[in-house]
Amino acid sequence: MDETAVVRNQELQRQWYGAPLGELCRDLCASFAITQSALAEILGISPAMLSLVMRGQRARIANPDAAARFATVLQLAQDVRSGAVPAERAATRLDEIRSRTTPGQDSFGAQVGSSVPPPIGGSDESSERWFVRSLRDLLTSAASAAEILAAADTLEPQHPALAEILRTCGAGRTDEAVALLRRYNLLR
Repeated sequence: MDETAVVRNQELQRQWYGAPLGELCRDLCASFAITQSALAEILGISPAMLSLVMRGQRARIANPDAAARFATVLQLAQDVRSGAVPAERAATRLDEIRSRTTPGQDSFGAQVGSSVPPPIGGSDESSERWFVRSLRDLLTSAASAAEILAAADTLEPQHPALAEILRTCGAGRTDEAVALLRRYNLLR
C-alpha cells in the first residue's frame, strides 16, 4: 500500500475516532496492560486485521460488531480514567466485553439499535449516555461514518449547529456528544 493511502486512512481515522487507530489501540493496550493480540481477541478480530488498521492500511474496523466492541473498550478506558469505573474492575469488564458481546448486541447484551431504555433507577448521566449511544446507533445504522461526516459538511453552511450535532453524535465520542447535547439543551 502506498504512503498516500496510509496518510488518507489515518486522516479518516482522525475524523472518525479522534485519533489514528494505531495511537488509540496502543493507548488501550497500555491502559489495560494487554497485548495487541489480546485487544484483537476482545474485539473479535484477528491480530493481523488489527495490525492493518493500526498501521493505516485499512481505514476502519469493518465488522460492525467489532467496531461496537472497540467503541465500548474506548469508553471503558475513559470511564477508568475518570474514576467512573474502578481500575480494578477493568479486567472483568474487558472479559465481559469479550464473552458477552455477540453479533447484534452491545457489550451489555442489549440489541444494537434497541430501544430498550437504560436500567430503572439509573442516574441522569447514564440516561444521557444511553440516549447518545442510541442516537449514534440510529445514525450509523443508516449511514457510514464517512457518509455522516459528508452530510455534516453539506449542512454546515446553512445549519452549522445541526452539522456539529451530526458530526459529534454520529462519529464522536460519547462524552463529547453528551456535552454538546447539554450545551444545546437537548438533554433534560
